[in-house]
Amino acid sequence: MIATGPIILNPLELAVLGLICLYAVWRGRPEIPLAIYLSVSLWTRTVFVGPSAATWPLLATIVLSLIRYLHVVRPWSLLPNRLDFTTRQLFPSSDAWIVPWMGLWWAWALCVLFQFELRDKMSIARPLLLFIIIGSLAALIAIRDAQTARRFAIAYLLTSAYGLYAALRFIEVPLGYLLSDPGLSSLPYRNLGIREYNHFSHHLSIAFLLGIGLFLQARRLWSMAFILALALWCGYGVFLTGARQSLSGAGVAALLIFGWALSRAGKKLRRVPLAMAAIVIVVVLLYQVAPHLVVREGESGLEESFNIFEDRGGLWQIGWDYFLASPVWGWGFEYKLWSHNVLIGTLADQGLIGMVFFLGYLIWAVRRLPAVWAQTPADDRAVWRVAFFALFVFAMVHGQASGNTMATAHLHWPLWAVWALSAGVVTAPARQPLPVPPRVRVRMVRVGVQQ
Repeated sequence: MIATGPIILNPLELAVLGLICLYAVWRGRPEIPLAIYLSVSLWTRTVFVGPSAATWPLLATIVLSLIRYLHVVRPWSLLPNRLDFTTRQLFPSSDAWIVPWMGLWWAWALCVLFQFELRDKMSIARPLLLFIIIGSLAALIAIRDAQTARRFAIAYLLTSAYGLYAALRFIEVPLGYLLSDPGLSSLPYRNLGIREYNHFSHHLSIAFLLGIGLFLQARRLWSMAFILALALWCGYGVFLTGARQSLSGAGVAALLIFGWALSRAGKKLRRVPLAMAAIVIVVVLLYQVAPHLVVREGESGLEESFNIFEDRGGLWQIGWDYFLASPVWGWGFEYKLWSHNVLIGTLADQGLIGMVFFLGYLIWAVRRLPAVWAQTPADDRAVWRVAFFALFVFAMVHGQASGNTMATAHLHWPLWAVWALSAGVVTAPARQPLPVPPRVRVRMVRVGVQQ
């Protein structure tokens, strides 16, 4: 059973959101409304702020706070010779070719979109323009240090945690009911009553991964406990949606963060076993009290439940056949529902030209790895580089079973944040000449004198 309709914020919720937006504009904190904006975009139900959809007031808040940020908080310059300690360039100096490259790719996607007869063109144009392009550029400008990355993560985690509560409230499930029926097995709704439950699970998975990053750098015990509880709440929400693609993608991305933390010394290394133990305990408890959340009906076991490639071969073949029928420029997203794979889907939707752009983007993503994995103990941005890169990995993993490069915003904006957070990172020590032993040096001098 599907529960449709908008989410209308009550007066208290409107007041809280209004105060947050005013604070963001007043202090020049665009990362806060940006996090709320990107999270709400994946709630799958339109959220209304009075008579307007939340998209537009949040977008206005982002623009206003960016103006104050660039004018007052941290002025910027396009000219390197005008930079000093109070100003910054709009784009990092390394790999700046990605800016025109992505501009051409986005323009190509819009070109083929409007050249073909896709009826619902806004299903591609809207996420591309509003969430991919705006989200990527805003993340690049705003998320430049550990403090802004942390504020973004906190805002995203809180918004997504509240989004799960709003979804439960929409189907009239009080929080207390979860104690007696954590799997919602006695309700007529499946997948939280959400049609596009995979999309809804994406913002919960992103919040879960950002929560791990917050947990690794938290300074106080109460904040560690609170952040871990929110992250586990979002992870529990992914199980409620039944989106195994998100479960598998989030698992792989979390292992990347944990692997990075285990290769470091200090508190991050010590906190990994605690976080992993908490996750395992929650999953085991869910399996005991609500096994259908882990192993769905008709599945033989965990291997089949987490096999994101199940029943995808035929769909991939359909997408491949569409590509062969129009290999140069594809079909302009007319058959975007068939491929269920970001690689095959790019070929079918945008042709070889679009795939060249996508491969260039993947090369640029791989070039971010040295800065992500660099040993920088004095750089507080390190945990956020790996956390945001993990979001890109999450998008690539679940994108092997569904998704589209021009509709999956978190395939784009996390890497632009990684790029911004990598400015000034030394990924390899400078090469120095080998030291010469003193005796050898003296002997060389004597030989030179004799000659």
